[in-house]
Amino acid sequence: MGQEINRYKNWPQIKMADSVEEIRAVKDPREWKLDPAGYFLIKINRETQEIEAGFCTNDHKLTKIVRGKHPEEIYYTLLRHGLISSLMHAANIGEELEKAYIAIKLGLDYVQDDDLDLGTNR
Repeated sequence: MGQEINRYKNWPQIKMADSVEEIRAVKDPREWKLDPAGYFLIKINRETQEIEAGFCTNDHKLTKIVRGKHPEEIYYTLLRHGLISSLMHAANIGEELEKAYIAIKLGLDYVQDDDLDLGTNR
């Protein structure tokens, strides 16, 4: 039997399989595919301390703006309104919303699709 481990507080014990496959994560830009539903332009509003996600159709028309203070409330709203149709896009939006949230909280600049500058390379 595999050994028991407790990875998360308040979660039941899980058992590790006797053989666990380890997979090296690799980013391959060739895998990216546009979401048929459209795309988002994400920015932060310093005055309101909110994240703004502008929804654009694939013919480049801004049709909706979703505003919120926290990534979770925004991505659930985007899903509820059918604005995301691919898992790849959902993962990317989650990443961008979290980066925008961190930028607001830490007073950093946010540029969509760029890494946050945490000052570690200065």
